[in-house]
Amino acid sequence: MHKGRANMRTIIAAALLCAATVPAAFAGQHEPKQKPVIAIFDFESIADDGELGRWVADSIRARVVGKGLYVIIEPMDLSAAVEGKKFDAAYDTPINEIADFARENFACHLAMWGRVDFGVGGSLIINVKVAAAGDEPDLILNEAFTAENRHMASAAVKEMLRRLAGEEKPEEEHNPDWDKAWEQNPNLVKNPGFEEGTEYPAHWDALNAKDYHHGMVRWVQAPGPGGRGKCIRFEMNAGIAAGYGVAYYSDPIDTSEGTRYRFSVRVLSGGPTVKIFLKHYAYFPPKGEEKKGQWRETRRAPLNCHGAGKRWKTFTRDFNPRRDDAHDPKVTRVELYAYWPAGVVCFDDAVLKRIE
Repeated sequence: MHKGRANMRTIIAAALLCAATVPAAFAGQHEPKQKPVIAIFDFESIADDGELGRWVADSIRARVVGKGLYVIIEPMDLSAAVEGKKFDAAYDTPINEIADFARENFACHLAMWGRVDFGVGGSLIINVKVAAAGDEPDLILNEAFTAENRHMASAAVKEMLRRLAGEEKPEEEHNPDWDKAWEQNPNLVKNPGFEEGTEYPAHWDALNAKDYHHGMVRWVQAPGPGGRGKCIRFEMNAGIAAGYGVAYYSDPIDTSEGTRYRFSVRVLSGGPTVKIFLKHYAYFPPKGEEKKGQWRETRRAPLNCHGAGKRWKTFTRDFNPRRDDAHDPKVTRVELYAYWPAGVVCFDDAVLKRIE
């Protein structure tokens, strides 16, 4: 590792450790001498003239303030300096220019800037750079973080700050009782194997009645070795696969905020990329002249089905619907989804159980 980078990481880690170990009884009396000062510039987002980039930067600032491990330069002060001096904090601006600006105007230890691009299926690709703003600027973080959409951006920001602080990734907890509950508890998905129904599977979308089907969803016998009864089959052409992809939804399923669930599904793919989204919805009461309230998506849990091939394979993940602002998610819908490249995907045996 570069000597300057190692020294700066040591300084940051020491400051963070000091900040994290001050006893509550002495808060305000024995504050650490210095926390790292960071300037977080608005990110670029060329597709929407910077709106999404500003939103991402604000999300990062909010989490930084919430953790209390850094001192941030107030966005208003930073914007005033940028505009007043006509400084360009673009993603490709040279490191030394960004670092010098942050150090000379605000005595910063760190400067963060970046760019947000739109990925496939509404995902966000958050490209982040962080430089040590010393006399010899050094790039200490230069990575891309992916969020499935805006609702999932907080997880990407959390991981970003964890890496910046040099913290070890926590091991995922596991409780053996969850496995017992998974074996014993009832499946909350109605018609999980797509066996019931007449013109389309009961408790799932009416076939070809939605724009996001694109007329490419079929209800057929499950093919190949391991096929059991009927299944849902996507048949995507190149145009749709390269654009919106194809989606298919379950009926709403009653779920509870703050409760752990486990979901699994069997997938057979002839090439397309496969994702499952567990989408959580909260009820928003009517406002103004509205006569009816609305159910809106507030959170989602993605399941990336990497390695899905021409043989049936089971994919599983745990998830926990979370409160979003003042709204508790009350229902979850399973979204079967696939996109590029073109080809055929089959889904069967969707299982969702409460395990905690």
